[in-house]
Amino acid sequence: MAVMVLFLAIALTAVPVPERTDFGPSLSELRALATSTGEPLPTEFRRIVVGEGTMPELALVAGRFLGTRVAVYQSHQVLYGDGRTVIVDAGSDAETLERNMPGSRLQADNQARLQEAMRRADAIVLTHEHFDHSAGIAHSPYLDEVAPRAMLTEAQLHGREPERAGFTAEVVGQLKPLRYERMHLLRPGVVLVRAPGHTPGTQLVYVRLADGREFLLVGDIAWHQDNILLPRMHPRLVNWLLGEDGEAMANQLRYLHELRRTTPELNLVVAHDAAQMAGLIQRGLVQDGLR
Repeated sequence: MAVMVLFLAIALTAVPVPERTDFGPSLSELRALATSTGEPLPTEFRRIVVGEGTMPELALVAGRFLGTRVAVYQSHQVLYGDGRTVIVDAGSDAETLERNMPGSRLQADNQARLQEAMRRADAIVLTHEHFDHSAGIAHSPYLDEVAPRAMLTEAQLHGREPERAGFTAEVVGQLKPLRYERMHLLRPGVVLVRAPGHTPGTQLVYVRLADGREFLLVGDIAWHQDNILLPRMHPRLVNWLLGEDGEAMANQLRYLHELRRTTPELNLVVAHDAAQMAGLIQRGLVQDGLR
């Protein structure tokens, strides 16, 4: 019994977030790289919900135990004045979502709209390789059209259990891996930042629009905005079950917390936080639906 109590005492606490971190580029570095080509920046940032489910408070923020929260599965679209688009995160097909997240529901009409948008996209990138962000590529009915536009990193293509998301050897063979070290200018106004921790292939996606609006998509480094605001991670038990690098994530949360504290105009986007995104849409910062 004493051993079990000790185990739970550790498992239900979070890896401490350090007071300082060396992780990540400064916002000035991101801004400089995003505008370095002098080409026109994107004009719109949109999102679409492709599925819904719930997550227990216990798993979201260490120290919380009762209740559940609505979780959304969403993808994002960056639009340019000349009609080009970048898609961030590809959702999932219904079978993969139901098999891995029983009780979650795919919004089939919206996933179909996302598939059409991916067929037209100039580039498709992922915040990370988990099935709810990536299976929409592997199981796309238009894979031959989508594959040349998909820019997945080597870590995303060859991470843990890629076949769980449908990335068989045959599918991976159709995709050309994106290679970069620290930061990468994907397109004018869109910068990728390597951030392994939640998964080996996790990356931040910074977006700067022509009107000055700025977004930083954090994927699943946080599952709820409180992970960043407090800052406090989910419990160690979740780290262990998912094979996460909790120390790396703790440093990333400090980085995100400091960015928000010092530059509140930077809009952090937490992938599954329905309430946070509703606030961004209500304030007119993000538009709902795809073009």
